[in-house]
Amino acid sequence: MNLLEAMRIYVRVVERGSISSAARDLNIGQPAASERIERLEKYLGCRLLFRSARAFNRTPEGVTFYECSKKILHAVEQAVAEVSNDGQVLRGTIRIAAPHCFGDTVVPEALTLVRATYPQLNLELVLNDRIVDLVTEGVDISFRLGQLGEGAFIARQLGQVGRVLVAAPGYLSQHGPITEPSDLVKHPFIRVQGMFGADQLPLRHVAKVVENAPIRTAIKTSHWRPLYEMILSGAGIGVLEEPACVEALADGRLVRILPGFDLPPFELNLLSQAQHQAPTRVRLILTVLNNCTPEILGRVRAEVNAHFARYHESEVKKWRTLRKSLSLIDNVSDTRSYQMAQQLIVAIFDSVDVAERAGRDFRNFEEKDLGFKIESGVLVQKDATGKLVLLDEQTRPFWGAVIGALTGGLIGMLGGPAGAALGFTIGASGGLAEHAIKDTLDNELVASISSKLTPNHVAFILEAQEASPFEVDNIVLGYGGSVFRKPLA
Repeated sequence: MNLLEAMRIYVRVVERGSISSAARDLNIGQPAASERIERLEKYLGCRLLFRSARAFNRTPEGVTFYECSKKILHAVEQAVAEVSNDGQVLRGTIRIAAPHCFGDTVVPEALTLVRATYPQLNLELVLNDRIVDLVTEGVDISFRLGQLGEGAFIARQLGQVGRVLVAAPGYLSQHGPITEPSDLVKHPFIRVQGMFGADQLPLRHVAKVVENAPIRTAIKTSHWRPLYEMILSGAGIGVLEEPACVEALADGRLVRILPGFDLPPFELNLLSQAQHQAPTRVRLILTVLNNCTPEILGRVRAEVNAHFARYHESEVKKWRTLRKSLSLIDNVSDTRSYQMAQQLIVAIFDSVDVAERAGRDFRNFEEKDLGFKIESGVLVQKDATGKLVLLDEQTRPFWGAVIGALTGGLIGMLGGPAGAALGFTIGASGGLAEHAIKDTLDNELVASISSKLTPNHVAFILEAQEASPFEVDNIVLGYGGSVFRKPLA
C-alpha cells in the first residue's frame, strides 16, 4: 500500500471529522477513503478510530499515529521543496477561508495577485461567516474579522475594515431625515444574522464610544448581498462594510447616515495553523497576502473618504443635468468652468439643531482643503406666522469675523424691498456690504427660499467656491435635507 497517501487521508479525516468531507477535499470517493483507512488499520495491526452511527473518535493509538503522520507529511513536503529545481515554483493546493462579504469584495483581488506570483499553485476559497477552525476544516489560511476567539493558530494583524451606516437617497426623501441616533429606531433596519442581534447599534462620536443606539430590525438575511440590494432599493437602512458600498457611495446611490458618528471598524487578522514550521507554500502565500491586503483596504478607505474627487470628472455631465432639476433660479451654462465655481448654495433642513450640525460638517470638509471654500453663510428660519427670520445668534458662532460684513449686508437686503414684501423679521441691524451675494439674493430667490420652507424649517445660505458638488450634497442628504444652487458671476 502507499503509506504516505494513507497517512494523508487519515490526517484529513481526523481534521475534518468526517470521511465524506475529507474525501471531497482530496477529490476521491468516500468508499475509497473508507477502504484506505481500513487497509491502514490492518497494516498497522491496531484500530485507529472508534466508529459510531454519527461520529468517530480516535483511539489512543490513533492519537499517536495522527501526530506522527503530521510531522512526517510536513517533513516530506519540506524535503521536496529543498531539492526541487526551483524552490520558488510552488505546487499543490492552498485552502483559504474568509467571511462572505470580505471574501466577495477584497479577497478576489488578493488571490489574483497570489496567482500572478505563483501561477502553478492551486487555490481553494471557502466563504463562511461563522468562525472557521483551521485544523478541523482543513484550512491552511483564514481571514478573520472581529474577535479572534480561541483555537490553535498564529494571527497576523492586517488592519481594519470600516463599516458605514447607509440609506438610499430616495428612502430618506420618502421617510424623512435621520438626524440623531435616537431616530434610528423609527426606521426599518436590515441586517445580517449574527450582527446587532440585541437591536443595539454601537456608535462613536469624535473617536469616543457612546451608548448603543436602539434599532428596529425589520429584515434579517444570512448573506450580505441581499442586505445591500434591499438598502439600495429603499427597503430600509443598514450597515455595510466599506468595500461593499464604496462604489454606491461614490456615484450617489447610497448616502451616509449620521455623518457625525461612525461605527467601530472590524479588526482584520490573517490566521495560519500553529505548527513548528509552516509548509513553504503557506509561508510564501502568507507573505503575499500580508503585503497586498492592507494596500487594498487603504485604497478602499481613501475612496470612501474622498469619493467625490474620484468620480468628479466622469459625473460632471450627469450633475449638470441634475442641477437643472434642483435649481430654482438659473441653470449652469455649459461653458461655465467647474474649477472652484463661485456658488450661492441653499441647503434646507427641518430644524436649527440639524442645520448647526450640518454647518460643522461643512466647516470640517472645508478644512480638508479639497476644493471647497466658504466665503460666508447665514441661517434663515420661517416662524409660525410664515415670516422669515434671520438667525443672527446661531450664525455668528460658525463663521466668526467673516460673517460680520455679510450679516450686515444680508440684513440690509432682507430689510429692503424683498424683505418688506415677505414680512422679514430682522434680528440685528447693519449697513449694506459690497458683496457678490448682494445682487444674487433678489426677490425671486427670496421667494423661492420661502416657498421651500415650512414653519420651523431652516435654510442655510452659503456663498462658497466648490470644485465639485458631491460632498456638500452628500452632507445635506445625510441629514435628510435638500439643496439647490445659483451661480454667482
